[in-house]
Amino acid sequence: MAAVPPGPEHFEHLRRLLALERRAEEQRLADERARLSQGERESLGLSAGDLEATDEDVGLGGRFLVTLARAGGQPWRNPFSPGDVVEARPRRAEVAPPERALVVRGGRESVQLAFDRPPPDFVRSGRLVVDLVADDMTFRRADAAVAEVAAGDRGAPGRRREVILGKEAPRFEPERPPEGIDALNPEQRLAVERALAARDLFCVHGPPGTGKSTVLAAVARNAVARHGRILCTAASNAAVDHLLELCLAAGLRVVRIGHPARVSPRLVEHTLDVQVENHPDRTLARQLFDDAFELLGHARKQRQRGRSRERFANARSAHAEARALMDEARGLERKAVRDLLEGADVLCATLTALGGAPLATLRFPLALVDEATQATEPLTLLAFLRAERVVLAGDHRQLPPTVLSQEAAAEGLATSLFERLLAVHGDAVRQMLREQYRMNAELMELPSRAFYGGELRAHPSVAGRTLATVLPGATLDAPPLLFLDSAGKGWEEVTPEGSESLENPGEAQVVVARARALLAAGLGPAQIAVITPYRAQAARMGPLLEPLGIEVDTVDAFQGREAEAVLVSCVRSNAEGRLGFLTDLRRMNVALTRAKVHAFVVGDSATLGGHPFYAGLIERAQALGTYRSAWEWAEAEDAAKFA
Repeated sequence: MAAVPPGPEHFEHLRRLLALERRAEEQRLADERARLSQGERESLGLSAGDLEATDEDVGLGGRFLVTLARAGGQPWRNPFSPGDVVEARPRRAEVAPPERALVVRGGRESVQLAFDRPPPDFVRSGRLVVDLVADDMTFRRADAAVAEVAAGDRGAPGRRREVILGKEAPRFEPERPPEGIDALNPEQRLAVERALAARDLFCVHGPPGTGKSTVLAAVARNAVARHGRILCTAASNAAVDHLLELCLAAGLRVVRIGHPARVSPRLVEHTLDVQVENHPDRTLARQLFDDAFELLGHARKQRQRGRSRERFANARSAHAEARALMDEARGLERKAVRDLLEGADVLCATLTALGGAPLATLRFPLALVDEATQATEPLTLLAFLRAERVVLAGDHRQLPPTVLSQEAAAEGLATSLFERLLAVHGDAVRQMLREQYRMNAELMELPSRAFYGGELRAHPSVAGRTLATVLPGATLDAPPLLFLDSAGKGWEEVTPEGSESLENPGEAQVVVARARALLAAGLGPAQIAVITPYRAQAARMGPLLEPLGIEVDTVDAFQGREAEAVLVSCVRSNAEGRLGFLTDLRRMNVALTRAKVHAFVVGDSATLGGHPFYAGLIERAQALGTYRSAWEWAEAEDAAKFA
């Protein structure tokens, strides 16, 4: 039965939740700044001190680029990441406010910052502290989107609002046979057909390994052929980069909107900034900017040499000429941007970027939103403001939107628009993909039954695939699903000093031993992945696994990825049976469904077994004959040598 659609007050409710989340993000950084020393903050990647400018340059749009390095060339422990928003301030003085910038390149020995305006003199001279700060642009644009959708009361905006609320049924055109989908399975073909026929919105529900990307590529290719330029978007830069790759593989002309610092290095050549840099108009604009900066330098020298009327007049004249040159340069850049945007089949950008230039003034016949179940509803509404029709793709049985405020999450901000639309419209707006091409059938059975009503089926090409298929002759005990029970072994969870996360040293040792055994059996490092729900456990295993070339990370970082063998450390082991956020079963769904042929899960049945899902996992392993006790596990006995 469909849920009762919310009323117009739903939008004001969303705005209140956004305000709660914004405050939570600001408070988190403020608490860390107050609680931690400068050294502790640097170790967590929240700050870098004792920096000084070593180089200056100019980027697209007249951005000022400043490279900073630590005095004496000393590296720092945890560098900033490209795309981070930071504030620079003098080491020994307070400046109100500090100067905000964007990290272009981050490293252990230097960091390059992009300033939208000429940075103050303290950035160019003296020692600096650079602090990571909350980026409120996302909140402001999401809030504006909610307000704009709520204000629609008649015509197309009014209908859009009512469909989003669930008060009007979505419309569909007569279906036309799409091109190039003969190789797709029946559900994939139906998803493409219905997505292209939707006049308002449609949801492609893609459980793990079911070919959601294949469907999106087919929708994009057909939509461009029918309607012209379309929009592809998602909440994260990684998801947008994935859409970009899909469109390129489909032979479409694509422009990636967004700061190059936030784009995968292998795709930077497709960004608007880089394509503009290669445009003839940009060559002339660059020379004009250089001339303008030279004039600004001349004006600064005139003021510094004295306070005569003649020098002030010269400075004013130089400033005026510089401004005119900059205006001319920016005009040329705008023309280059226009040429590139108009010549594209697809524009790719994050949802946040839809609220700013150049996308805020553009409209599209269709928008594809990938990983829509990981985006908050306010952010997703930005796509509805830019496109006549919207296709949302995702899986609400995997990771939800990340929300810091527990109050906001509890009141609905952690429920994606994708999930809410399914609740109010049901299967009228959904096509579920049911055939998966990743997992061995034994691996698939438990997630299928627990999360997808038993509807998934394994394609014949993967159903019987095992480690022995990948490595003929391998004798390692590695069935598709292996649960290693640590009950009574004394592998207890602990909280590392200075952390709020958890680790389990015993589990870490046995996971490393299993990884080494898989390498010895013949798997390559890239074919193995280690996943854990807890950041501290990933940090503990990292130094042991990274020299082997094996990636280790949290569950949240692995959605959308896969490996032949996946090793999962559950971590929780305590007398009270506390599971923490392991009770959010979507995380375990992600962890278990990354593996193709072998999922090795280590956990304490005495702690996990009180929860029905984990009890079912253990019972499934017992039924398959793939349950093992750590007391009888040879690798557990050998693990200590790798501690």
